[in-house]
Amino acid sequence: MGEEKQKTEKKFSLFREELKRVWKDLRGGALTPRRAALSVALGLFIGSQPIFGCHTPLVIGICLWFQLDAALAWVASNVSNPFFAPFLMTGEVQVGAYVREGQFIYLDKEVMRDGFQVISKFTGYLFIGSPFVGLGLALIGALVTYGGVAAKRAIWPSDGKREPYRLPNNAPAWIQATERTAGRYVPPEDSTPQQRTRFHYVRIKLLTDPIAQMVAEYARGIKGGLGELCDIGTGAGQLPILLHELGLAGNVHGVDWDDAKINDANAAARGRDNDPPPITADFFKGDARDATLPPSDTVLLIDLLHYFKPEEQEQILRNAAGAVRPGGRILIREADTERGFRSFMTLAEERFFTLVRFNRGERVHFLPAKTRTKILEEMGFTCEVRPAWGKTPFSNVLILGTR
Repeated sequence: MGEEKQKTEKKFSLFREELKRVWKDLRGGALTPRRAALSVALGLFIGSQPIFGCHTPLVIGICLWFQLDAALAWVASNVSNPFFAPFLMTGEVQVGAYVREGQFIYLDKEVMRDGFQVISKFTGYLFIGSPFVGLGLALIGALVTYGGVAAKRAIWPSDGKREPYRLPNNAPAWIQATERTAGRYVPPEDSTPQQRTRFHYVRIKLLTDPIAQMVAEYARGIKGGLGELCDIGTGAGQLPILLHELGLAGNVHGVDWDDAKINDANAAARGRDNDPPPITADFFKGDARDATLPPSDTVLLIDLLHYFKPEEQEQILRNAAGAVRPGGRILIREADTERGFRSFMTLAEERFFTLVRFNRGERVHFLPAKTRTKILEEMGFTCEVRPAWGKTPFSNVLILGTR
């Protein structure tokens, strides 16, 4: 029986699972009569407006924000399909003319009298009349839908709840770990639009950033993994928590100067009502230039140094390296200035995100990788530099320093 189950079980496909997740997100929660009625009303109203090409993004965006059924609303928004649109637009022009002129118009007489000039007049009528027609259709659609869903529930009792998306059991351990990590920040089900956005941001960042998998792969080659770990410039702590979820790190520490991110990191480490369970972690506020770091087996410096002046970068690097226990290691991801076009692209990207304050650094100042390895070697580390740009156009490298 077990063998038959293994044969029939589909091979895991991330693309297929992402499509399932999107569909679940679009449909949302329980399809109550009220929620169904509002979804249809929204779709009919937007679909009635003469904003062709904008119907679908508007419907999806508003439905996701207000947690309506985007699929149902999208079907309703197709009221302006090629077969019904001529009748819909004619009605909107007539209603617009009545609102503006106090009477309906004879379209054939208007065209004969004014010729092509009538187009601008009809366009004005169209934009005036479309909200009124849209509201009328929305009201009718909402009443019919409410009655239909309520009647269906009376005949076939159901709470209308939909199961939230769940990763299949055969998902790779890496993907399961990113899902658990993201879930520590925001529950994937029964959450607000802002929370769902945060959940997907954490999940997708961990899945797509090459450094996460590089560090994990490196850790798998070390007996006992990374041991006690300290992440300098940890942000909200996603990377150290992920490494802990994978069983590749023991106690984790993190330091960052952003209060909000540190609060998020500690909340994620605590978990929610023991689901997921809390982990041994300590995230604290501090400035990387003078923070007191706990002695650790592994110290991470990921995308941090270039926000400081060259002399400050050396100070931070020496402080971080000094926290590494004998036999431990320091892992640094930074852009290398000696990688040609890749270096130019990295500088442009970092300056943009610093300008818009997405990254809260003070400045952007990259240095050659060899400048950093020289400092580490002076402190007794053996260094290796590996490309860490993955499929991106940037010049990131991973510096591995072993004491």
